[in-house]
Amino acid sequence: MKKKIPVGATIAHAYRFVFGNALTVLKAIWLPLLAQLAVSFLLIKRMALFFAATLTRDPSAASLFGPLLLLVPLLFIFFCAQFAAATETAAGNPPQSWIAFHFGKTMWRLTGGFLLALLAITVIGGLTLLVSTLGMVVFNFSVKIAPGNMLVAGLVALAVIIPSCVVVFTAIRFLFLLAPVNVLEQRQGVRRAWALSAGNFWRAFLITLAIVLPVAIINYVYGIVMAGPLHIPPGTPTTGKDAVAAIRAALAAQRITQLNAMADQWYLTLPLNGLMMWFQLGAGCAAQVFVWRKLTEDEGLAPIAGD
Repeated sequence: MKKKIPVGATIAHAYRFVFGNALTVLKAIWLPLLAQLAVSFLLIKRMALFFAATLTRDPSAASLFGPLLLLVPLLFIFFCAQFAAATETAAGNPPQSWIAFHFGKTMWRLTGGFLLALLAITVIGGLTLLVSTLGMVVFNFSVKIAPGNMLVAGLVALAVIIPSCVVVFTAIRFLFLLAPVNVLEQRQGVRRAWALSAGNFWRAFLITLAIVLPVAIINYVYGIVMAGPLHIPPGTPTTGKDAVAAIRAALAAQRITQLNAMADQWYLTLPLNGLMMWFQLGAGCAAQVFVWRKLTEDEGLAPIAGD
């Protein structure tokens, strides 16, 4: 019988760990975190310029796209370095010094695991989207033939929702236990992470939600405070394609204002981002290691440091 993840115990352990070992987690991740925040600041400024140029159809948008392609991989590498360090710390093997670099074999193996998992998620999600798009074309044609058919309208909505659900499902299955497998079992564990999480999707999803949702809410509120509420000009059409275009333009303008404000007030943005990253990695890695131990305790794996 497949073991079930203890949801309540996992969430409680994650929160206890991150707040009870705050300095230990910070010691593990602060160097790559500092580098990530510096790159994030550059990325925010360039994203604001890129979105503004795109919104006004400025040809300079093409020249701004190159730096974004360079900065995103740097962010990803620094993120993986933090993830590897936080996973080892959650497993009972914290760094012995405040000056600890985490760009060794373990970090690069985890980076490769993330890339393989993201590739698999992209392929599966893309194929699902393709099938749904073809289905939507057929459904839209049917709607034109029978516009009052509510069943057809429901199927159209379902065709839009299904690809998102598939992406969420595959992301949880591939990514939830990927770090413990790669770091603690010392192997490329994309397939292993998928197998370990079998039968536990909803439990893993609830645990992920309990850790990610507070961060998402804080970031959302901070963004609203920076840019203000969405402003749609008076007289904007309320229905039809013109209404959709106006809402998209308003959202884009709000996002540009938000990014510019976040860059101008970097002394608030960067510390808040650092605090959120500390919490998310500390609690997230503690939860993942806790679950990995529960699911593998009967497999006779060699004990790791801190056991």
